[in-house]
Amino acid sequence: MVERYLKSNICPLPWTSLEVGVNGGAAPCCLYKGQVPGVKVYRESLQDIQQNKYMENLRSEFRSGERPKGCTNCWAEEDAGKTSKRMNSIYKMRNSLTNWSPDSKPNLKFIDFKLGNVCNLKCRICGSWSSSKWAHEEMDYGDNPVARKNLTEGGWPKKQPQFFDDIKDSLSDAEFFEFTGGEPFMIKNHFKILMHCVENGYAKNIDIHYNTNGTQLPPKEIFDLWSYFKRVEIAFSIDDVGEQFEYQRHPAKWREVNQNLVKFKNNQTENMEFQICTTVNIFNIFSLAKIALWVAQYQPKYFYVNTCFDPPYFNIQTLPNQVKNIVNSRYNMLTDFKPTLRFMNAENRDEEKIRAERKQRILQTDKYRNENFGDVFPLLNKVLHIYD
Repeated sequence: MVERYLKSNICPLPWTSLEVGVNGGAAPCCLYKGQVPGVKVYRESLQDIQQNKYMENLRSEFRSGERPKGCTNCWAEEDAGKTSKRMNSIYKMRNSLTNWSPDSKPNLKFIDFKLGNVCNLKCRICGSWSSSKWAHEEMDYGDNPVARKNLTEGGWPKKQPQFFDDIKDSLSDAEFFEFTGGEPFMIKNHFKILMHCVENGYAKNIDIHYNTNGTQLPPKEIFDLWSYFKRVEIAFSIDDVGEQFEYQRHPAKWREVNQNLVKFKNNQTENMEFQICTTVNIFNIFSLAKIALWVAQYQPKYFYVNTCFDPPYFNIQTLPNQVKNIVNSRYNMLTDFKPTLRFMNAENRDEEKIRAERKQRILQTDKYRNENFGDVFPLLNKVLHIYD
């Protein structure tokens, strides 16, 4: 069954999953281009959203064997020979798919909670849509209606506290929660969702996944709460090491994040998995070997590699061929990164407009933060010409 769906265009997520967006909107998954029009999760139930006309039309496209336009990120990875979120989801849901077919009724089992954009970092490949800190910086650059809107909408969990009570009616069939953000360990209200699942006996059937920037340690009591769940995955998002990490994950400190990793490992319960996640982008493209060596020291249960899609100018497909040739010659033996290199080589999106946008963004941010891309990434600077 799993193999059949992997080889088709079918994705079960529009039947089984919803992403609660940082702005209070909803989407079939985190990589979907766009959101379900006109809905807010604090105004209507997740079941009603999942069963509305937009979602049904999306399911109809999949039933017809089409590739919906909103799913282009997955198609791009699959066409490049990389495992996509669609494929990973099918594998993760393999037990649930035994009695599932595209003709099945929607049943919410997987919820991706992005409970606002509260975050203490301003990562280079991020922006105001996922970080309140970034929103403030972007507004300091000058009048920025988009950043102002993102800051306002990203604060919805504090303004709509009833959501955390209303959501309880949507959790009885849940099998998987994902908490990202923003920074999930700064969004304390999500513990109410976990407590409800424990009190009602749902927890034993639910896997939880966190993506954290590693700067925040939850209170000790949360480790006790996690012990009731089927499995808890803590994925530390680490895109580089040392000085280059700090440049990309401003204002995180490399030493402190490493110390927190050790503390998490020391406090692991039997049902916890320690993971590391790296998002490959233009900044860390020459650091793949260093990242691999560092990951090996910590021996995580799972190391997974994501690709930066947006902003486009930080997507590795937009790198000039000169850079790609260096990357291919240096890192083609690194097993964990081979699919990522295939993705990089699958399309040439190096354009003058992209180069100009990338340079402008880096220089603008460097000036505001009193940093220098050329000092931190001297080799990359020579070929990207950020500082001449």
